[in-house]
This record gives sequence, C-alpha cells and structure tokens, in this order.
Amino acid sequence: MHICLVDDDSTQLNYFKIIIEKWANIQNINVEIDFYLSAEEMLFENPESYPFDMIILDIQMAKISGIELAKRIRETDKSVILAFVSGIADYVFEGYEVQAIRYILKPIKQEQVFELLDLVKTKEVEREKFMVLSISGEKKKLKYSDIIYVESMGHYVVFHLEKEEIDYKYNISNLFDELSENNFVKTHRSYIVNLKYVDKITKDKCCLTDSIEIPLSRSAYKLVNNKFINYYKGQDN
Repeated sequence: MHICLVDDDSTQLNYFKIIIEKWANIQNINVEIDFYLSAEEMLFENPESYPFDMIILDIQMAKISGIELAKRIRETDKSVILAFVSGIADYVFEGYEVQAIRYILKPIKQEQVFELLDLVKTKEVEREKFMVLSISGEKKKLKYSDIIYVESMGHYVVFHLEKEEIDYKYNISNLFDELSENNFVKTHRSYIVNLKYVDKITKDKCCLTDSIEIPLSRSAYKLVNNKFINYYKGQDN
C-alpha cells in the first residue's frame, strides 16, 4: 500500500508514520509512505498523476489548503482515496464534495487511523488496479484497464493504449507475472493482450478492437481461447 501524507506540521507527519507502520506490522502489509510539508511540494513532485493508494491531507495549510489540493487532485484523478485531517469541523461538507472517505479531527487517535486503514484495505479490493512507471524522473500511473496490449521490443516493452504508446524498460515475463491475474493473456512470447479488448480469436491471431491483430502461437492457442471464453461468460453474469 502506497500512502501520501501532506501536512505542514512535521511532528504530525512523524506521528502518523508511527501509527501507520504499527498497523502495517499487525496486518503484515508492506506500506510505503511519502511525506510532503506543503501542497505546493506535493504538486511539484507529482505534476501529472498521483501514484498513491491513499492521500491524507491536512486542511489548514498555508497558501494552498488541503481542500484546494484535493480539488486539484480530482481534476485528473477520480479514483485515488482521499482523507482529511483538521483541528476544526468546519470543512466536513467540503470533504464530501471531493469524495473523501474520512474526516479525522485532531488530536488524532490511533484507533481512528486504524479504522481508516482497515477501510482502505477493503476498498483496495474494489478499486481499479494500476501500475506505476518511472518515466524521465516522473511517476506515471497506468491503469490496467487502459492497456490494450503489450509488445516486447528487446530489453523494452511497449504499452499500447488507446491514444498513446509508452516505451518502458521491462522484462515481458516479469510483467506478465504482474498482469496475469488481471484478465491479461500471453498470446505469444512477445505479446500480452488485455482480454477486455479481444473481439475474436482465430487459430493464429487475436483480433482486437480497432482492427488490431496480434500473433497467437500454436502452443498458446488452447489456453488463450479458454480464458477468452471464460472472461466473456463472466461478463454476461
């Protein structure tokens, strides 16, 4: 779980860190925590996307408030989980406007944070999954559902999306290990396909949306065909 904390009080950030790490140890979950002492710093370090499972925002910060930061986040990311922390209850309804799941009043109590993290853990099962790519020193969130197919090109893979292609240094076998439980199939040693975009399968190719044709090896045909059938049976239920 990747958590972002934004608060201009470093003591508060450290306290949050202790509680989160305690919860993670109890739950036996790996947690990565990023700290930012201002909204400006957070926006500067994450200019295009927010590669976090949850962002916890202090509301009362100088210049850009937590509410304003949340609104900016929602302009480009509708799914990341948001929670607020504040010393006063005046902004509760504004928190609802940006779909915050919790509004925690200070002084913060351990049980409140534990309840929040338990809720996030549950919601993680429901949320759309994504991977995080490091490109030119910046982090980019790539939703699994946006990937049409992946092509291996030497030491790189190419993520083919609807409106762009992303070259990334990655081993296709390792990538498939990550994607295989999320409706992706390996049709060929050099191709991974998202079943969401498959229209039909022939003996030697997968026909995707927009007339895209992907090679289908003889050895992969039976497995890919079965997964294709089971995927669309599931969609009908």
